[in-house]
Amino acid sequence: MHETIGFQGLKEDVVNAGLCTGCGTCAGVCPLNAISMDYEADEPEPILTGKCSNCGACYDVCPGKHIPLPQMDKQFLGKERDFENDHIGIYRYCGRGYSKDNDIRGMTSSGGMISSLLICALEEKLIDAVLLAGWRDDKPWRCKPFIATNAKEVLKALRTGMMVVPNNALLYDAVKKGYKNIGIVGCPCHVHGIRKLQLSEKTKKIANSVKLVLGLFCAATYYWEGTKHLLQEFGKIEDIQTIKAMDYRGGKWPGGLEVLTTDDKIRYVASKHDYTWHLFGPTSYKRDRCLVCVDFSSEVADVSCGDIFQDIGYKDKRWVATVVRTKAGEELVKIAKEKGYIYIEDHDPRLIPASGMGWESKKHAGVYRLLQRKKYNWPVPDYGYELSENPLMRDIEFPK
Repeated sequence: MHETIGFQGLKEDVVNAGLCTGCGTCAGVCPLNAISMDYEADEPEPILTGKCSNCGACYDVCPGKHIPLPQMDKQFLGKERDFENDHIGIYRYCGRGYSKDNDIRGMTSSGGMISSLLICALEEKLIDAVLLAGWRDDKPWRCKPFIATNAKEVLKALRTGMMVVPNNALLYDAVKKGYKNIGIVGCPCHVHGIRKLQLSEKTKKIANSVKLVLGLFCAATYYWEGTKHLLQEFGKIEDIQTIKAMDYRGGKWPGGLEVLTTDDKIRYVASKHDYTWHLFGPTSYKRDRCLVCVDFSSEVADVSCGDIFQDIGYKDKRWVATVVRTKAGEELVKIAKEKGYIYIEDHDPRLIPASGMGWESKKHAGVYRLLQRKKYNWPVPDYGYELSENPLMRDIEFPK
């Protein structure tokens, strides 16, 4: 650890070492509001925009270098896991479902489970605000975090953006605005940052305000540079400035990259299968920090949700694997089901590691790459568990 635990130490130990996840937690907990996320760079990165007091809050919560998964498992899930054999982490229930609002289910990339859980949580007063990823007004081809307080605002986040968005950076703003029961949606790195915040002895007011953490299954996020090449080389969109709106998973499931341009034409760029498997997927434009992440299914969230890519016997493919991990998650799913927000049924947890290559990329390839980099003294994150990877005998299915 660096001698300085303030922002300078964070910058040297994490940002300059290539370990920053871009989650924004450091900016969201600074008691002086002195850290901001630099949106002008190609990738969001924390910068010091005020005076640092060296309180160490930002260093304590950062999930870039140290992620104490054993402690998180015990604190939030009740026990430590067998890292290699608990394939999706610790959980109470594994289900699959979708939004019972047909419009939401039809507009979302996979079934609208997260959206309907959030709407339920807001309308049933479990939370009073939620931090989400949305789209910028000034650059509608790029994403930014925003605070939603009602169903209409939640639905602004329906379009998929496969880029890093520092949702946790809005923690400070949400608490300052008076929200006392906050929900957060994010990738595993966002979830790790929130759990580190809740474990920390600092910034208790912010930590205590977080009541619900919904995690996404995540194989990786991608550098914007990759999307730019996709748009210009595949979509023949010469000027990015002509884009009015974008969705990485628009149209028929599992969707494809579509853009609305200033001439009011919807342009189809590439299918999810094509850009994931032939441009983004083979690590060419995956963010480097994602390549050494070992968490696929947001393993310490309250509820984790993700796509089901194999055939489960239904004509409509918009189903969401839904892993309930905590008492808070259990309560939310129960209320959402009883109140008619969602439909949910049992799902075999063994299907999650076999659905596409996301699980493989994190639990095997990510682990192996981390161990290789560690062997040669490259900067790598420490997840607390002894890591190993062995082939899992399963019937893996690749998306068609």
